[in-house]
Amino acid sequence: MHPDADTIYRRLVEHMNEAVWMGDQHERTVYANPKFCELMGMTQEEMVGRESYEFWDEESALRVRQVNTGQRRKGMASSYEGNLLTKSKKKIPVLLSGTPLPDGGTIGIMTDLRKLRESQRQQRLLESAVQHAMDVILILDADGTIRSWNRGAKIAFGYTQEKMVGSSVDVLFPEAHVTDALRDSHRTQNVEWKATHKSGSSITLSVTLTFIHAAEDQADAAWLLIGRNISSQRLFEEELATRYDKLREAYNKFGITRRQMDYVFELLDLCISRQSEQLVADFIVNSVVMLTRVDACSLRRFDSVQRTLTMLSSFGMSDDWRGKKILKYSDSVVKRSFEKKTPIKVIDLASDPSYHSKNLARKSNFTSMLSLPLLFRGELLGSLSLYVGPDKKLEIFDNEFIEKYAELISVVMSSFT
Repeated sequence: MHPDADTIYRRLVEHMNEAVWMGDQHERTVYANPKFCELMGMTQEEMVGRESYEFWDEESALRVRQVNTGQRRKGMASSYEGNLLTKSKKKIPVLLSGTPLPDGGTIGIMTDLRKLRESQRQQRLLESAVQHAMDVILILDADGTIRSWNRGAKIAFGYTQEKMVGSSVDVLFPEAHVTDALRDSHRTQNVEWKATHKSGSSITLSVTLTFIHAAEDQADAAWLLIGRNISSQRLFEEELATRYDKLREAYNKFGITRRQMDYVFELLDLCISRQSEQLVADFIVNSVVMLTRVDACSLRRFDSVQRTLTMLSSFGMSDDWRGKKILKYSDSVVKRSFEKKTPIKVIDLASDPSYHSKNLARKSNFTSMLSLPLLFRGELLGSLSLYVGPDKKLEIFDNEFIEKYAELISVVMSSFT
């Protein structure tokens, strides 16, 4: 004997993955399927006869009441999100789809949104990590069209996300024929490519290309491109020269003071948003170079226990300086500047007896230096060193702003101690 339609319907409702609630015209519970009982932590007997408003948190209950007195009375279905309030007072986010019944009652079907919300949270974390990474991270279509562009890409290439999303990756790597590489193989590739900066200068990237397999639709296949700038010192100098030209244009348009304040505000934003010490250190060094037009800059942290100065970040300094990552404080220029509580100006590095990296300075063509002690409440936190070559005007020695900027840097660095 075949079951009747009511039996089939009841079995379907009882085995649904969604929670189902039915109420009379007064919103009193007349039925709850096993899934709804499970969500609420109650038995059907505990719920029957109770008003639906008792099963929601205060804000959601108000929304349900508004819908019932409005759309429901007009015979209209509705769908919206709310929070169920379980027997143990735990809130469960759900999507509620409500439909009026012929007898004046209501049937509500609720979809548990917890997994979706957690998935969305994880997705936001992943997207944030990718967007704030200092490495270049791009997602490309199979035809080489850029679909995702992060902060590291903006730093490396100079383009904004709005400018590049939807463009061909060949714009960045005109000599590499990237689109051909994407078509020829679906294997992970580790290559070095010449890339073109927005300014037109050339940079070199170490690139890893990884094929992203499409689970269902081959049309969704894509490539993940991760790149790191490995340009030589000469390319850094060329990039810096380009930045100088752009900086002069910015000065003409906005004025020096405006540019200085932009860096001040961005540094404060990085500090307030609790970015990593490394990201902040890299920003400090790059901003100092842009503001002063020096050839190189290094930022060091002072270890009061070991009495050493450790390099946090640098710009314009070749790999030869790696051996100077940690310096002794006792016989350094920084000690002199700290004891005098004032910046130290070294006009000729080759003849200054307190400077101990003369060979490196000569090899890098650095002739003069400005050493700024980073002090906070009388304590030494570190130092900022600016270097220039013989062909540069020593404007940094008369730059009052850089000393004030160093005071701000000291306050920011104190937050990492």
